[in-house]
Amino acid sequence: MARMYEPGAWIDRISPTPLLMVVATHYTLTMTDLEFAAFEQAQEPKQLCLIPGGHFAPYESGFEISSSAAVAWFSKHLSVQCR
Repeated sequence: MARMYEPGAWIDRISPTPLLMVVATHYTLTMTDLEFAAFEQAQEPKQLCLIPGGHFAPYESGFEISSSAAVAWFSKHLSVQCR
């Protein structure tokens, strides 16, 4: 089933939904070149945040980078409208 899962095939159809991709540069389960290709196909608004390391890097050694990018992204693209 995992081989049938190809989210990159739909990447160009999600816009104008904002897209933040946090990518670990040495992740071995998914190939970073496929993630870069998907990012290139995505429409704006989009942002790519690269974290040096493997699978857990965005949660451990690169948490400051990944969490700061996420907070900035959500602060910019999410809004609460109260009436």
